[in-house]
Amino acid sequence: MFARWRLVTRYLPPYRRILVGGVLALILGVGCQVVAPLFMRDAMEAIEVPYRDGMPVVLRAVVISASIGVAISLLAGVLAFIKRFLIVGMSRRVEADLRADLFRHIQRLPMRFFHRTRTGDLMSRATADLDSARMAIGPAIMYLGDSILRFTGVLIVMLSVNAEVTLYALAPLLGIGAGLFFFAPRIHKASRAVQDQLAEISARAQESFAGGRVVKTFATEHREQEQIEKLGSAYVDANIRLARIRGLTTAWVVGMGAAAMVLILWAGGRQVIAGTFDIADLLLFNTYQVMLVWPMMAFGWVLSIVQRGAAGVDRIAEVFERDIETEGDDAGASTGALSLQGLTFAYDEGKPVLHDLTLEIEAGTTLGIVGPTGSGKSTLVSLIPRLFDPPPGTLFCDGVDVLDAPLETLRRSVAMVPQEAFLFSATIRENVAFSDPAMDEDQLQSAVTDAQLASDLADFPKGLDTRVGERGVTLSGGQKQRTALARAIAANAPILILDDSLSAVDTETEAAILRGLRRVREERTVIIVAHRVSALRDADKILYLRNGRIVEQGTHAELVEADGEYARLARTQALEAEIEAMP
Repeated sequence: MFARWRLVTRYLPPYRRILVGGVLALILGVGCQVVAPLFMRDAMEAIEVPYRDGMPVVLRAVVISASIGVAISLLAGVLAFIKRFLIVGMSRRVEADLRADLFRHIQRLPMRFFHRTRTGDLMSRATADLDSARMAIGPAIMYLGDSILRFTGVLIVMLSVNAEVTLYALAPLLGIGAGLFFFAPRIHKASRAVQDQLAEISARAQESFAGGRVVKTFATEHREQEQIEKLGSAYVDANIRLARIRGLTTAWVVGMGAAAMVLILWAGGRQVIAGTFDIADLLLFNTYQVMLVWPMMAFGWVLSIVQRGAAGVDRIAEVFERDIETEGDDAGASTGALSLQGLTFAYDEGKPVLHDLTLEIEAGTTLGIVGPTGSGKSTLVSLIPRLFDPPPGTLFCDGVDVLDAPLETLRRSVAMVPQEAFLFSATIRENVAFSDPAMDEDQLQSAVTDAQLASDLADFPKGLDTRVGERGVTLSGGQKQRTALARAIAANAPILILDDSLSAVDTETEAAILRGLRRVREERTVIIVAHRVSALRDADKILYLRNGRIVEQGTHAELVEADGEYARLARTQALEAEIEAMP
């Protein structure tokens, strides 16, 4: 646990001056709180003997002592504000730094991590867990320091006034320590359960919102509601268990504090009756005992916050402990030449998806890839920008192993349109110019034209400046694909990959897009994954994949002449097109 806390404490050094200032204000403020009752005691002692020195003298002594006590109490209030402003403010800055680093780390994690981790769970770690960690290094430290200093200061004064009565007051402290030792691991376990359950709710809600169209289409709103209510009930139960443990902890601490007060009244009252203890000192002890109740309560509260923060730090550390994508060191502009040398790839150990692929793709050529569902087409193209890492020595770009190339350089050399076109909740312009927000207008317009999106802009209320909603929900499937295609074309990368990105457009629009891509193909290496043979006719080479193996390769004419699986697919699709064209 302590090793993982270093994940948070390493962010403290830049704010050490703020922290030191907060600690000084804390020390001075507690000192004022401890000293103030002593002046009130002096006022009480003066009131006890009003005729000894005459009423005016007594009143002056009472007023002076009370005024000093009030002034010191006001100063303690000012210092409490400064303490809170500095220490809590410092924790907020640490939280911001940690969140920025967490986001940066998540961005550098491999796609394999995102395939196995739910978005809602990540959101929970980046929000609720981070806030728990902040509470542990801000308010918890502040209140723990306040409690320890106040307890120590009060104890010193009480011992100096009457050691015997003080020892009676200290007797219950052993019970407090034993109780905290008993409750600490249980609070940690309950806190982790609460945060894990919150992650479950976040993940389920995110999936339900993201899949809102599917939920409504299948009329499963009630079932989704039931699932959320079920998870919500489990979350409530987990919180109740945590509240029960925290309540027992607080009750134990307060109970021991009340026992201490009873012992003070019993031991001190006996001495007052015997004439060996002044009534003003007994009232002082009662005042200090009230002041000791807060540290006793704070110990339990701080324990709960620290344990909850520890659970949050554990969950954050689990993300930081995931290996990020490795960086290469061979830089240089890419021409787009690719080479596969015996490439075999598996997502899971012992279950290859691609088998011994060997292929040369010259710069500036077009490669078509076709094959049945599950043949490994998308997997193959995802290895080029290293969305998944290929085995060493199997995939090269311009003669350099992609594992040795700097990731940013490699990925800026590849523009990819995935099967599922993802658009950001922004304008069409911002989505198309995603690779470079300062993109030249001519470059942007050219990409929109090549993607056959220009004709649709007239129907949009603000043209390129129309907002598309979350994930492009306001656009049709074909419009989303063409916007994603325009985004890839506008990136002007040496390698352009279209991963079945024309599936949502009709054959006429597909033909128009392919004509628009002819200019693009002259300047780049283009890889087109498709199910329709019509999208691959002009490719310089076509691969037919089945079960992760290349079973046929050649030009369209060569493959048709070979009369293999590709030729049968072409004939089938041609027949389907003829049937669809019939009146």
